[in-house]
Amino acid sequence: MLKIIAGYARGIALDTPDSRLMRPTLGRAREALFSSLGPMDGVTFADLFAGSGAVGLEAASRGAGRVIWVDSNPACVRLIERNIAKVRRAGAEFAAETLCRSVSPALLRTLPEADIWFADPPYAESGRCLAMLGDGTELPLFRRDGGLLVWELPDTAEAMRDFAGNPLLSAGRIRELGGVRFLFLRREDLA
Repeated sequence: MLKIIAGYARGIALDTPDSRLMRPTLGRAREALFSSLGPMDGVTFADLFAGSGAVGLEAASRGAGRVIWVDSNPACVRLIERNIAKVRRAGAEFAAETLCRSVSPALLRTLPEADIWFADPPYAESGRCLAMLGDGTELPLFRRDGGLLVWELPDTAEAMRDFAGNPLLSAGRIRELGGVRFLFLRREDLA
């Protein structure tokens, strides 16, 4: 069962899709990730390839002022909207936007500025998805000073081969949190 770890909606069980293709970020990894990110008060948080929306919902529960969820699956977007209602009933106040779209550079250019961009694409597509961002110098993700991209990395050597030579992987820093590896990348890392 997927639950909110901390904040207003702590302990609230989230609805999850029936699909076995989705693997939500584990609770211990979410807890470690948010401990490393620090306070969420007033933060704008974007959850790309959102799936169940658990990471963005965790940000909302912890005080994020605005959360944007993007997923290409209409069933996932409907599920996220149900989960948003649960988190709001628990007392979290935040602006929410859900988009049923595929993540692409064109879409990223149209999204509002965010302080933190979280991406967890399907592992089999993760390397290709990061590659679509190029060398990062044109990343619309970093319009806001101090903007941070957090990319959940695959847990298999086979899937990591797709990242070979990616300039973003070598520019950022990789941290293992709660048994999961994440790439942390800021605009200044690209200089």
